[in-house]
Amino acid sequence: MYQTIPIMTIYCRDILGAKPYPDAGTDLFNRMDGIIAEGGNVVIDLSDVVSLPYVFLNTSIGKFIDVYGIPLLKQRVSFAKISRAQAERITEYIQRYGA
Repeated sequence: MYQTIPIMTIYCRDILGAKPYPDAGTDLFNRMDGIIAEGGNVVIDLSDVVSLPYVFLNTSIGKFIDVYGIPLLKQRVSFAKISRAQAERITEYIQRYGA
């Protein structure tokens, strides 16, 4: 019998609109960490997000890579409503971070 893996969506606009970038990144990481710890997959919805500064990426995606590694990031985290520019920025960030 197959086990269903829960998929949880995190709306990045709600996090970014409420606090400074480093704190928002920490909040995103904590939410991702909780979902992963429960065996779920993460979808990060980037609708209405204008920019993804490094200070935000460092405390969210960067910390996730530090704790779980790039392979788990690629396996268990995906993005929704992402622009081409955002996708390129995140891809470049992950490549530089992993180098």
